[in-house]
Amino acid sequence: MRPRLLALIGLFLAVSMGLGLLKPPADPGPILRPAQAAPAERTMELGLHVKNIYNLSLQDKTFAAEGWFWLTWPPSIQSLMERNNIPLTELVELVNQVEGWDQRLEMDTQQPVRQADGRYLQLYRFSAKFFDDQQSLQTFPYEQLELPITIETRPPQFSMADGAVVLDPKQPTSEILGESVDLNGYNLNGVKVSESVHIYNSRFGNANHTQAGEYSQVSYNVIYRTNIWSAFYRFVLPWLAVMVILLLAPNLEGNLNELRLAIPSTALLTLVFLQQGAHGNLPPLDYLTYLDKLYLFGYVAATVEFWLFVWGSNLISRCEMEQQGPAMARINGVDNVYQLAVISGATCLMVLGLLRA
Repeated sequence: MRPRLLALIGLFLAVSMGLGLLKPPADPGPILRPAQAAPAERTMELGLHVKNIYNLSLQDKTFAAEGWFWLTWPPSIQSLMERNNIPLTELVELVNQVEGWDQRLEMDTQQPVRQADGRYLQLYRFSAKFFDDQQSLQTFPYEQLELPITIETRPPQFSMADGAVVLDPKQPTSEILGESVDLNGYNLNGVKVSESVHIYNSRFGNANHTQAGEYSQVSYNVIYRTNIWSAFYRFVLPWLAVMVILLLAPNLEGNLNELRLAIPSTALLTLVFLQQGAHGNLPPLDYLTYLDKLYLFGYVAATVEFWLFVWGSNLISRCEMEQQGPAMARINGVDNVYQLAVISGATCLMVLGLLRA
């Protein structure tokens, strides 16, 4: 019995560790390099205040946001704009904004406001739908979402090829988020601001400059985490209930063949439908989420249990009357091994899978 005990426990531990350590392929994402320092005459200060975030769609990888952003620049950049007839609406662009027909971008004033220090200030009000290209759901339903609002310089004259204009987000992070940025089912964890240079794989027709496709970029990532208890009750608890039924099924006597055989097959179908329901609001994924790993482990547990019950049923039916006692003891011993193996594997997966996801 000991070799079989070790083999069965080893099977479930191998499955759980394999699923727990499995990670999705790396997503290359946009090509970015660290932001470079620029003199004050080539620096445009950027500020943002997000009033509202709503209409989050994990399936479409989109969300909507509205608020204000503003730009402050020195007279040297103002002269550059006037020489090249650059409109105020085309100084920067919301890079990850989608569905332009639904976008609203309004200037607070028709001309920039000259401030006491000689710099120029222009305030914009925006309302748009944004695309979260780097969305990762590998820890679903305990995912962390970083919803980005990315602002980038737009005119070719602002590129790194010709006296780069660099965006500088000089603003306390406590002033970025407004009062209506909460999302149902998620806890707000603040905002992260990152500066970089976006390197496009095109020069956009400017063959004279190798850096014509490089632009200064600032990304405001609003960070959310799912509510732990809400996610547990909605997604993990149904899986856990089915697993408990699978664990209790071997406690039935080995001669209750029909009842024993019905439980793992019913549990397997239940797991399939539960997983499909959990994926109802998710996009098609090329990797396994944390919840997928739990369900795959459940499939293995239900299949192995069905196989053990078939083996036990055949063993009982082929035994003579006087041999059924030892056969029942043998079946009960294997059932105990199965229960120990499933508990060990499920515990390992629930901990390791979440830590390594």
